[in-house]
Amino acid sequence: MKTKQLVLMSILIALSIVLNWMENVFFPWTVLPVPGAKLGLANAVFLILLLVDGWVTALTVSVLRVIILALITGTLVTVMLPLSLGGAVVSVLLMQLVWLVTRKQVSLIGLSMVGAVGHNLGQFAVLSFTNLFPGLSGLFYILPGLLLLSIPAGMITGWIAKQIYPVIKREWEGL
Repeated sequence: MKTKQLVLMSILIALSIVLNWMENVFFPWTVLPVPGAKLGLANAVFLILLLVDGWVTALTVSVLRVIILALITGTLVTVMLPLSLGGAVVSVLLMQLVWLVTRKQVSLIGLSMVGAVGHNLGQFAVLSFTNLFPGLSGLFYILPGLLLLSIPAGMITGWIAKQIYPVIKREWEGL
């Protein structure tokens, strides 16, 4: 990996962490109508990386962001880490699948909505396929609300990605 590419990836990881922080400060989950719902602003970074360098880079940066945030927030050994990782992995992989199946004809906003839905599905897949969290089975009642909210959240995140995509694409191609 080139030094410039490593620096740009580091900047994008930092950007995703700052976007996550901003989201937590300006849009705490208590403001949204469903517990645990978030806008997913940091996903704009992974969506752009998916388009400019592929799913491996997008997934790598996404997972690094989850781990770094877990270290910063002290949630490394809590239920939040596997849930966040599950959401991050499924989100990126589902966006990649849709990108390939639609022959790259879906918009950034459409891909972002897919990623938002995928994030929720990934988190609930972790809950479903593990016995790590038996006391959390009641959370499945909020899944429909989270999925409904993921559509406008994905639209907002996609719009943000659309605004910054040209800049990141230009910088990435200049490496």
